[in-house]
Amino acid sequence: MTVPEKYNPPPPREIKVKFNGVAATLAIPHSMDSDNPFEEELAPVTHKAAIILHGQGGHRDYCYQKQLAHRLAKELGIFSLRIDFRGNGDSDDNENKLEGRHLNQDVADIQSSAEFLRDGSKNGLDIDLTISSIISHSRGGVAMFLWALEQDELLKMGDSNAIIVPNLINCAARYTSKTVLERYSHFVDYDYISDVGFYRYGKHIKGDLAAREIITLSKPDFAKLSELSRDISVLSIYGLHDEIIPKYDSANFANALNRGPKSHTLKLIPEADHNFYGFQEIEPDDDLDEINPLHLPIKKGRINYNSLVVDYIIEFLSPENEFERFLVSTEVVGSVPRWKNVEKVSNFRDIGGWRILHPTFELKPTVKNQIYYVKPNVAFRCANISELTDNGLKTIEKLGIKAIFDLRSDGEVSKDGYPPNLSEYGITRYHTPVYANDDYSPQAIALRYTNLMTSWSTYVHVYKDMFEFGKEAFRSIFLYILEENQPFLFHCTAGKDRTGVFGMMYLLLAGVDKNTLSKEYELTTVGLKPEHPILKEKFIEAVNKIRSKFGNDEEGDALENMISQGRKDWKIEEDGFKNLISSRYEAMLATIQLFNELYGNIVNYMEDILGFSKQEIKQIYENIVTSDPNNVGFELNTQIKWDHRAKI
Repeated sequence: MTVPEKYNPPPPREIKVKFNGVAATLAIPHSMDSDNPFEEELAPVTHKAAIILHGQGGHRDYCYQKQLAHRLAKELGIFSLRIDFRGNGDSDDNENKLEGRHLNQDVADIQSSAEFLRDGSKNGLDIDLTISSIISHSRGGVAMFLWALEQDELLKMGDSNAIIVPNLINCAARYTSKTVLERYSHFVDYDYISDVGFYRYGKHIKGDLAAREIITLSKPDFAKLSELSRDISVLSIYGLHDEIIPKYDSANFANALNRGPKSHTLKLIPEADHNFYGFQEIEPDDDLDEINPLHLPIKKGRINYNSLVVDYIIEFLSPENEFERFLVSTEVVGSVPRWKNVEKVSNFRDIGGWRILHPTFELKPTVKNQIYYVKPNVAFRCANISELTDNGLKTIEKLGIKAIFDLRSDGEVSKDGYPPNLSEYGITRYHTPVYANDDYSPQAIALRYTNLMTSWSTYVHVYKDMFEFGKEAFRSIFLYILEENQPFLFHCTAGKDRTGVFGMMYLLLAGVDKNTLSKEYELTTVGLKPEHPILKEKFIEAVNKIRSKFGNDEEGDALENMISQGRKDWKIEEDGFKNLISSRYEAMLATIQLFNELYGNIVNYMEDILGFSKQEIKQIYENIVTSDPNNVGFELNTQIKWDHRAKI
């Protein structure tokens, strides 16, 4: 029986680190150290990170932890930090020997890990990583949920220090806390439980376990998990032969965490125990193909279902599935649909309504932990409006839009046109091209297209150019907000790249967190689908023009060879187009990181590049942000029910 290669991935570069008494291993995506990650079929480096937590008496390389870290790095390009909780592995001793590994200490270790990863000056990578997931086992899952509840409460109260991790993965955690005492009931009257196995400093040893370390596990009350924000999705994985956790706890978590579509996913492994090994030993005459149809690894005579656990986690964290969860949870902001049905226009949506976690300025009068929102019914984005009908114009008029900013080049406008009767509906069109014209050299055009066709990871090079090429266009829109302060629409051809970069700047100024901002950008993945046939026709036409300039080389199609970068069976017309129309969350995360590296922050950019004064920037901010959403009407003077991340 051959075990699939994915279950034994090549190890990435790993760095041993220590912070606040916590020892950990930081795994670096393989592609970061590759000369040609595309040729090696490695996932591009993302700015996403996972924290991996072990259970009672475990350590950072226990069960599935190491294999998971290596597959996250290779298949998803995700950094990971797998830690030893204090009192375990290579970490410092517990703060209080009599208390042992108290849950409050575990929660503090998770907080230290999050702060380490999010600060590029601490993690040694010079990247402010976004924590996209926490993966936990057993007791680590209890600590994970307690930490998440604390952070969610901070967020709902308007505390800008809150950290929201959108994906929590619970492997065999205990829901009914008091049941832990059933295993240790005869020890609760003692200070220590003797002769207990530990893994410490690379060795398996036996020693005393503080009784209070177990008692603390009997205290958590998870009744409030049902109130956890919809920003957070949970995957739970349980073995049905778990001898440590009651079988019904998987159902308890499922019931508590089912807060709407795709908010909780439950995976059960019928033959697995608490540590995800097969509960029965394999006998010599067993038919392996029958009892192990997935060809999972075998360890000490048992099927190692930890590899299946990793399969489930990789699937759950795939960009496609993560985006789908975000889409269903944010389709409506309170009672206001985000998407607008405007006849013959695709990708039309309101970019307001988001809860602001890091306000750029304070509004007056201020109160402690003031909650801010991006005003809805102010800024709208969409794709090309050249086919806009009279019915569509009536919809735009009803939305209150007074100005349209067209970011297309002269050549695009000349070819596709624009609605001629906007003024009849009280709308003014401003032609504010990011790229004023199309007479670039063939090399420049090819470079721009190749960066959009090669991979989402090369988008950042195109977007970097837009920061400078588009400064007059972006200044015009911000000036309109400053002087006119009326609802407006901005668009390019697809409503994706140039439109996406201005949308980024707008939401950065408001103070929207980069996770939400990047997910907003990714919504174009859905919004652009009706335009795909038209865009593909234009795409093939453009590719043929570029091809005519490049010709062929010794290996065939010179353009395709340049863009494919060694990938097998890669075709421009299919794979290149797929990349061109993508709007990956990871691409926007990388763009925000680069923007901040170049300019420091959005205020600096607006001051130094766009030429606004600090007072003007603050006024623009006040025009797009509100701290009193109940007084903001929408469409037919109906009030918004602002429940996105709100404390109810």
